[in-house]
Amino acid sequence: MAVTEAYPGPTAASGRWSRLATGSELAFVAQSVVAGAVFLATSGMRDDHGIGIDPGVFGAIPVLLLAVVLAAYLHRVLFVLPVMALTRLLGSRWWAALWAAAIAAAYAGWASAGWDLPYGWTALWIAGPGVLPVVAASYAHHRSLGWTGMAARVGAVTGIALLVCAVGAFLQERTGFGAYEPPRLERERYAGEWTGGGGAYRLRLGENGEAVAGNLALVAPSGLWDTCSGTGTWKFEPRRESGGLFHRGPRDRVTLSIEGCGPMRDWEVAGTAERPELFCVIGDPQDLHPRYAETLHRP
Repeated sequence: MAVTEAYPGPTAASGRWSRLATGSELAFVAQSVVAGAVFLATSGMRDDHGIGIDPGVFGAIPVLLLAVVLAAYLHRVLFVLPVMALTRLLGSRWWAALWAAAIAAAYAGWASAGWDLPYGWTALWIAGPGVLPVVAASYAHHRSLGWTGMAARVGAVTGIALLVCAVGAFLQERTGFGAYEPPRLERERYAGEWTGGGGAYRLRLGENGEAVAGNLALVAPSGLWDTCSGTGTWKFEPRRESGGLFHRGPRDRVTLSIEGCGPMRDWEVAGTAERPELFCVIGDPQDLHPRYAETLHRP
């Protein structure tokens, strides 16, 4: 007479234990990829200060993907597996949210104590990326799905999300809907003190057209950039609104003429009407070195 084993052996138990977090790493990678796609798709809705997207970002994509995959498996071990283990041992799957919040709170307390970080925001940053991985692991566990089955489902959802991002980016680019628009202010709003670089760069614009510059970017005859200080004049150059229904065209400019400095870079308007900024782009678009924007703001 054969005896039926009432309890699974260690191998079966350990196999089920290892499958508690099936698919969590896939969900983590997928949400990171989609988040990156959303960031790129909405780039036209943020102020790029005339630089745009650095082409070097696309060259770094393989390295970024490798880092995301490693982070996904680390997140599986440190976050999802403990959540799923507590859910299995101490309560039903509906308690997963409670255990996730408890683990996030514990990690946030450790991080805030070790690095002097704000506790509330740290807890949100830890718990937020863990929502979809925990949901994916719970779904796979209760549907008895393996890694292949979860890969098919996560891949399908990710593909749809990426398609939506691509269509949204195309429509936003074509229509300009929701595109960032620099403020359109009167000349009087630009008179006053401007500072940047932690106080290293200073500019004072007088109401009567006088200007005092301190370490501001200029265009040298050799084509390289340098800085210069001195007194001179400034001129406000508003640009007429153009570009159709959704986009209002180029930025307003502040042009400086400082004695002894030679040609200086024009400062374009950025920021918002409440917090305007002036910026100029440093670097040659044809050069291999990265370009960056030198920004001035109100002190």
